[in-house]
Amino acid sequence: MRSAFAMLALAALLPGCSAPAGPPAIRLGASCATCGMEIRDLKYACERRVVSGRRTEWQAYDAIECLLDDGRFDVRPQDTWLADYDASTLHRADSLWVVHGRFPSPMSGGYAALRDRATADAVAHDTHGTVARLATFVQGSRL
Repeated sequence: MRSAFAMLALAALLPGCSAPAGPPAIRLGASCATCGMEIRDLKYACERRVVSGRRTEWQAYDAIECLLDDGRFDVRPQDTWLADYDASTLHRADSLWVVHGRFPSPMSGGYAALRDRATADAVAHDTHGTVARLATFVQGSRL
């Protein structure tokens, strides 16, 4: 009876010990992992999980173009979180639409991410841009 109770108690505690599902919040004023500039606008910011052995680290970027320019690691959409331009909240990259157009992102690369495809299409139209998933732009940055 005691061992069954102990197993139940342990099972209830284990989910609290697991790693968080997403990245830590990006701090305003943190340094971009690629260019070193301060992150000043969360609607363009993003993060990438880097796993080295048993250690997991999160790299923060001030803009999607800095993420794409960081040649130290492969950009894997499942390990990358982008900020929704409208809400400044982080979401897995493969759940967002990325617009590459003419608008003033921090490094002037013109990238922004949006959750809603119709909104992304409208922004792309207004900025003479294109809409795709991050993986498409990752492939394009390596050509």
